[in-house]
Amino acid sequence: MSSNPLPPILEAYETAKDSFKIAKRAIQTQTPQARTRLLQRTGVENTTLSEAQRRLEDSQRESNALFVLALWATFERFLRDYLQQKGTELLHIKPPILGNSVYEHFEKEVEFWKTTEILEFLKESLFRHQPDLIGQAKQILAYRDWIAHGKNPKKLPATTPKPTDVYKILNEIVVTLLLYSS
Repeated sequence: MSSNPLPPILEAYETAKDSFKIAKRAIQTQTPQARTRLLQRTGVENTTLSEAQRRLEDSQRESNALFVLALWATFERFLRDYLQQKGTELLHIKPPILGNSVYEHFEKEVEFWKTTEILEFLKESLFRHQPDLIGQAKQILAYRDWIAHGKNPKKLPATTPKPTDVYKILNEIVVTLLLYSS
């Protein structure tokens, strides 16, 4: 476990954000011929300017939510892989047959641990001097859960984090864990 899996997602987000900027410029093009040419074969080709803007804003909000979901899913996979890699120390238990058995059980069980519990023991150990960072990660998890479970309007999240803020928080945790990988 030697690399941070989050930067490619941030790069994709930045590219999508730039694409939305380009699309906004295209729909605001004043020349009818240029606007028609730029928007041909798109979903907003035959819409009004206000309808095209509304659709683009809705799409950007949805895209942001999906990037938060992607960042979280990648982060969570990193955590589980990280713990499984760290757990290989269990293979050194004597006798080796016991160590292997214990590690096999641990490796499977990590997949079923609640993410909040993983975050909690990180907060109590490596991040004991940064409890707010883990608290922010828990808020991101709550937002991720809201997105992943259908955006229940009766259970609105406390915050709607921006993908760049999510990246900064999760990246800080990943970078810290990677310092202890060697």
